Amino acid sequence: EFLDAMSAHNCLRHNFHTRRTANPSLPLYLPLQASMAMSESDVKAWADEFLDAMSAPVDWTRLQNLMSKRCTVEMPNEPKCKKFEDFQKKNAEFLNWFKGSKRAVPKGAGIIVVPAKKDEVDVIVPEQCKFTWTKDLGERYPNVNMASGDKAKVIIYNRLKLNAKKECTWFSPLFFHGDFKNQDRAEDDDTAVHKMYQALDGGTADELMGEEIKAEMPVAGKMNKEQLLQVFANFKECKRTVVPGLAPVSLPTGKDEIHEAIMPCAYQFKWAASLNELFKVEIADGSEVELRSYDQLTIKSGKLIGFQGFFDPATCIKPVKKSGAA
Repeated sequence: EFLDAMSAHNCLRHNFHTRRTANPSLPLYLPLQASMAMSESDVKAWADEFLDAMSAPVDWTRLQNLMSKRCTVEMPNEPKCKKFEDFQKKNAEFLNWFKGSKRAVPKGAGIIVVPAKKDEVDVIVPEQCKFTWTKDLGERYPNVNMASGDKAKVIIYNRLKLNAKKECTWFSPLFFHGDFKNQDRAEDDDTAVHKMYQALDGGTADELMGEEIKAEMPVAGKMNKEQLLQVFANFKECKRTVVPGLAPVSLPTGKDEIHEAIMPCAYQFKWAASLNELFKVEIADGSEVELRSYDQLTIKSGKLIGFQGFFDPATCIKPVKKSGAA
């Protein structure tokens, strides 16, 4: 059955290519659709419910309905919790310190859903949390320059595994207390992660990369440093910018000068036909596209040693809208 399905898909791809040559107004590409445990609309509904339940006052009953009893939770630089009830016991007081918190996906950003195992999807839900700074948070994070009562904000990346039962089985939010700031302050735009991506644009990234890099791209799979750089070389005339409404987060792990980071990157470039086989899509050579990815990075002593592109080629690569176009 699988071979029959692949044969049918390949036939469809061939017919599509023939038709698009004759009619360029057809869509840019025909993705190889993966069967996902949850649809994008299901995930968005789940995420809306989740962020609302996590907002003040935290609704643990609703969260319990959204998360598996044996959900593994990994808070930044904390021992992992292997059950939902352990997560609640260890973090109920901490989450209450975010007084009046309102949590939402920032305007202009979006949720990224990537097919995983047969009955799961991997998800990153970006969040801007706005809240009132409290004395308890000040005692927990004495190096943060904020007074009790200040209006504060922080960017969080909620990394999740969701199953076909619409339950979360793994939850690991990435945020750094050094990013807490007053709500009227702009996000920083000159961090080490920004500079790393500017170097990629300028073709001088090699000096910011380790001798060896553990890299992975969706669909394409694991690759080494040379293979990763070759993929980037096929992003012709590439410009990398931060996804609107977001900012990179870099968390010191406290081990061997290693930082765990996420860069919300919008790649705009001219497509190279050789990428079609790599990502299992059909996009015309030279097409101007935008690819949005929440790149997951491992940085050691200022050098990139781990890279995982987090995007679904079937949904995260779109044609660039021309200015003035309808």
